[in-house]
Amino acid sequence: MRILNIDGRYFVRAFQEMGHEVLSVGREKTCDFVLEEVASLRRLVDFLKEREFRPDLVLWADRCQPPSVAGFETLPAPCIGFSIDQYCNPWHSPFSAAFDLMLVAQKDYMGMFQHRDFPRPVEWFPLFCSLSKDVDPGGERDIPVSFVGTLTGSINQTRMDFLTAFKQRHPVFLHQGLYPPVYGRSKIVLNQSAAGEINFRTFEASACGAAVLTEDIANGQAEIFSHGETILTYPRGDAEAAARVARDWLSRPDDLARVADAGRESVVAEHSDRVRAQTIIKHAERLARRHSWQWRFENQGLVRAELSKMFTMLSSDMELPIPQPLRDSYMQMVKMYMSAQ
Repeated sequence: MRILNIDGRYFVRAFQEMGHEVLSVGREKTCDFVLEEVASLRRLVDFLKEREFRPDLVLWADRCQPPSVAGFETLPAPCIGFSIDQYCNPWHSPFSAAFDLMLVAQKDYMGMFQHRDFPRPVEWFPLFCSLSKDVDPGGERDIPVSFVGTLTGSINQTRMDFLTAFKQRHPVFLHQGLYPPVYGRSKIVLNQSAAGEINFRTFEASACGAAVLTEDIANGQAEIFSHGETILTYPRGDAEAAARVARDWLSRPDDLARVADAGRESVVAEHSDRVRAQTIIKHAERLARRHSWQWRFENQGLVRAELSKMFTMLSSDMELPIPQPLRDSYMQMVKMYMSAQ
């Protein structure tokens, strides 16, 4: 299968290892077609012609950034979207009109993609680990509790207060940067989310062989993990309870190792990038048999109206960290979609 991968490159390696041909487009320097600004349909089509590449699947994967390509929804191939941070990016909702299938990482947010005028399905698609990066090194675990990630930011304003409160009750190694070396030495990885979402850290730390201590939240977490068996939990926002759980399980090293091992085995077997890539291919094959793009072609007015709405949100919401030249390009996209209706 020939796959046009737009933005997030989470599955590129897995697709290639499965024997598929992948062409990646986006802002990441590792993309085949690196973009500094939003690419129009004409620019995308020219690039595909240069490569003699006719996609059998168009996949957009969320990087918590606005999309880098416009107009791909007009290509005669199944279009699948993967929304990760929908809880802080409301523009994902109108953007979903471009797709024949919408995959949503956070189960409780699936409703924001369900629209009576759009028959395309919406499916829960949890996050995952990377089999090439998230590996248990099998060495000594000399860090009792660690946390790796951003400590401050506009999306998660309570994190530093929580970590400070935890540290007052139990030692925790804090680090910003590469996580595998730290997770590979940790007995427990402490997790805290921005909005009660099941984040990447949950899967990454488990795959690296640490026991994950995370919030007791919804979003389908209980369908993936079980407290005391594959994961450890604490009430969201309760640093005192989190420290108490960490202290208790560290005092029982054999039980802690059992949870860590079970969590790693479960994540690697059922929640890896390879497993998710295989599911995407199955979806794409099913959509191709149905010629799913025909509905988009027959309802271009509806699709363009939603995409115009999405680019209007991106160009006008001053709380989004978008530079003015990029806002201007989004406004040009609004004009393009409105004139085509």
